[in-house]
Amino acid sequence: MTFNLANVNVLDLTGSVVKTGNHAIGRGNFADVWKGLHTEWNGRVTIVAVKILRPALLSDRRLATKTIRKILREAKVWSTLNHPNVAQFKGVCYGQDIGGYGYYIPYLVSVFYERRTLKDNLEYIQNDHQRLRLLRKFFSGLAYLHRNNVIHGDLKPTNVLLDDSFNPVLTDFGLSRVLEASGFTTTNIKAVGTFRYMARELMNPTHHSTTAPLPTVQSDVWSAGMTGLEILSGLMPYADKTGDAELIYCICQQRGKPSRHLYPRVQNGTWSMLKACWADEGMRPAVSELIRYLDKLCPGLQY
Repeated sequence: MTFNLANVNVLDLTGSVVKTGNHAIGRGNFADVWKGLHTEWNGRVTIVAVKILRPALLSDRRLATKTIRKILREAKVWSTLNHPNVAQFKGVCYGQDIGGYGYYIPYLVSVFYERRTLKDNLEYIQNDHQRLRLLRKFFSGLAYLHRNNVIHGDLKPTNVLLDDSFNPVLTDFGLSRVLEASGFTTTNIKAVGTFRYMARELMNPTHHSTTAPLPTVQSDVWSAGMTGLEILSGLMPYADKTGDAELIYCICQQRGKPSRHLYPRVQNGTWSMLKACWADEGMRPAVSELIRYLDKLCPGLQY
């Protein structure tokens, strides 16, 4: 059965959410994230994260229409998700008309995670078992997305938050796709994402096209492996590569994988698992297989 995003209703929180602070607390590909306050129906006030589109993306009517459509699509995808390792979505509120086009700009409202991103915390985690536990729970959230035919499309440590119990939760679905979905479509005119975590085929497609290839389950697995490498080692993928040109050249080579000797903290068993994520497209394991491997290697990580 086709999943029709056009039929998904998102909770309208207009009038109950206010942005706070003078500076954004995070930046995505198309929007900034601000701290805010949400007054619930019972009068309770909670701290929330508010994702607000950048005004530059609303500079003309055509761009504004396309961008608003994209943010509403993200809201619809996110609102269908419910898992302990996926950030909790609350709804949408509509702000002022920017540019005088008659569009009320949608802001995405989600639970605020005080511990911030996985990237912000990795340097302080000295316990290797705790890193393995984070990796296992990160995989659990991604496996949930894939079971529900959702492709994240931009996996990296800055798109993983930590809740109060130090559990990782996936966030930022701006590049997500829903397989077999109707009602909304996505077409990339250029590769979007972060090169250091991006699958080789997304930046070096084998077939000539005027549009960039869309993320897939397989490209998510590649990015999950790169994110996992950083979780386990504390070092970014391709730690010896600094510039984009050098990085892209390395990744697009047939054997352009991170160098083993740079990551002595990663044990051989988990390195083999990560390496499988960077195999050729079509040869990478499903996330469910990665979870089974980890559970066999280190029982009890899910608790």
